[in-house]
Amino acid sequence: MKNEPQLHHGARKIVPKSLETLIEMFILLGCKLSYREGGARWAMIGQNGIDFNIQLVEVDEVPIQIKNRVSSHVAFISENPKSVVDKVEKWATEKGLKFIKGGWSERELWFDLPDLFVDFAIEIMDRSIVEG
Repeated sequence: MKNEPQLHHGARKIVPKSLETLIEMFILLGCKLSYREGGARWAMIGQNGIDFNIQLVEVDEVPIQIKNRVSSHVAFISENPKSVVDKVEKWATEKGLKFIKGGWSERELWFDLPDLFVDFAIEIMDRSIVEG
């Protein structure tokens, strides 16, 4: 049965001149560039086997405070959430990027790149949460 309408993508706001850096970060999370036209300051990223994309859009807006955005997140599932967060933290440190991390529990972690994300964070959940 085909969904009508069919869910296609969600968009997230990022600061100007951060698109290439964030595409690189999403590649660390197992994503790939799905679509980008020329020098556009937006792009679509996704994962193989999942017919849903995240559109990253550069906007001229000041990032909102972290306490107001962790509940607005892009979520991933992992066998080892801590190792994923640690990998991105190492990458961010090497790039000289501000990195903040936290969690709601040991199985539900989040991180933020507060100078690049405008209104969201990234959540990494343990696979056991969705497996029941």
